[in-house]
Amino acid sequence: MDFFTIMTRWFWAICIVCCFANAAVLRFRAQKRIHENPELEDGYRIIIKGFLIWMNIPWIVMGIGHLVGGVPTVLHFFRPSDGNPYVLGFWASIVVMWVLGTYWLFYRQGAEMLVRHPGLFRSDFKSAITVKFHWILCVAGGVVALIAMFIMDIPLPNG
Repeated sequence: MDFFTIMTRWFWAICIVCCFANAAVLRFRAQKRIHENPELEDGYRIIIKGFLIWMNIPWIVMGIGHLVGGVPTVLHFFRPSDGNPYVLGFWASIVVMWVLGTYWLFYRQGAEMLVRHPGLFRSDFKSAITVKFHWILCVAGGVVALIAMFIMDIPLPNG
């Protein structure tokens, strides 16, 4: 099996491994802050656990599509307009994550929690407004990309 085949058929599994590696990095980054302020440990644990669970959902949906044979390669996920139910399920899981993430950040004090638990990101957020602004920018970029994938006719490799 060549590198291209591995990447296009097993991309979802690689992403799951990367999510676990990122969670380990987040835990490592949090250790210094927990040592300095032990009462923050539960909050860091909640954030990291949430990251690990929620960030893997789309990759699990993608993996199911690959494993049952409904989606030959990761490249098919760039063509949601084809109507493949596994591809649509993948994108629906991402849209649900956007909605739930927005709800958590804006209405469940998630942004404030991230500000109270610094050190997880390359730069610390100084205010909840900054967290919310970054989130809106990221979601807007995702929405634009999703719309582009519905509009564009992205070619797929033969086979």
